[in-house]
Amino acid sequence: MLQRRKKPSMQQINPNSSGIAKATVVRRTFGTSPFDKYWLNLDCCGLFCAAFTYWLHLYGCYAVCNVLLPPWMSREDGEGNRELTAWGIFHSIAFCTVAFLAVLSHFKAMTTDPGAVPPDAEPVQNNLDKMESGSDLKEPPTPTNKARGPKRLCRRCNAFKPDRAHHCSICKRCIIKMDHHCPWVNNCVGIGNHKYFLLFIFYTFCSCSYSMMLVVARFFNCLGHMKLHEPCLDKPTHLLSIIGLVVESMLFGMFTCCMMIDQWDVVLTKVTHIDRLKGEFQMDGADGPGGVNEVFGVGLRKGNKGSSFRPDWLSPFTNVCFPESMKDDIMGFCRPCGFATSKSKEEDHEPSNGSGGRRSVSSVAEIV
Repeated sequence: MLQRRKKPSMQQINPNSSGIAKATVVRRTFGTSPFDKYWLNLDCCGLFCAAFTYWLHLYGCYAVCNVLLPPWMSREDGEGNRELTAWGIFHSIAFCTVAFLAVLSHFKAMTTDPGAVPPDAEPVQNNLDKMESGSDLKEPPTPTNKARGPKRLCRRCNAFKPDRAHHCSICKRCIIKMDHHCPWVNNCVGIGNHKYFLLFIFYTFCSCSYSMMLVVARFFNCLGHMKLHEPCLDKPTHLLSIIGLVVESMLFGMFTCCMMIDQWDVVLTKVTHIDRLKGEFQMDGADGPGGVNEVFGVGLRKGNKGSSFRPDWLSPFTNVCFPESMKDDIMGFCRPCGFATSKSKEEDHEPSNGSGGRRSVSSVAEIV
């Protein structure tokens, strides 16, 4: 008789001598699960869109710096060698800098945790209870001031789901203040990476506008030199590169412009598109600096309320910072005491012989 074999499970829970359950989980280098080392969605469509985005910016730098500017802003020395003028060098550096900021913002938006809810998340104490207990915490910038309801669970994650969290079927996680899942950045747009997403579309729009401005200026410059019969391009085939640059700049320039107008309303009202469709949040008193503070943070300087413009808003190198006293209220959940040391515990339990990336988890809060 044939006997049915049991499939090996990915998680094995065994009690130890102290009575605490241990779970063996698989920790990948890249992924979106709570135990993966680096956040990166491994969706094939998203990875292709990300690679295509980088290629488009690289093509723009090639078309501007190698095709458009050399015949226009250059001079020849006595030996016939051509070199860019000061204005040619300036425009080359400026355009490549804008393209680099767009690519870096995209990379940060793709590899930053958008605000995934950990499996050990717990509801935050109501603001009313905090006031009764004598807490001095200020009211966080939430869409409404309604009291939090009873603890609710996500049917897919089987974990606590805060008020402003929505489950993403691609990332397979609940995301705080999820606006949408963008295939171009291969990630969800949430409270953790909303700033980088805005910077990506902003610098992409600047790059497209910059290249179109140079193409238009070169076009009128060539019209003025038609009587001299001077060539505007080094090779006739370079015209195809300029046409491709114009199409790329117009198409993605209009797209990112519409996205910025659309996201401007989301930032000011603090209401995402999913919340607007579901009608879960009211719009009363939503306009103000609170939405900007949620996206860009309140800064690192003491006494900074975050209501005025700061240069770090435009920097993809600066992370979004919130006061520790308000972070749990803004995120909508808290974690049990001692979760800050969970990373060191994970490293202590990682095998040193490199056996398949499995590790033993001793903390109850780390068990999925």
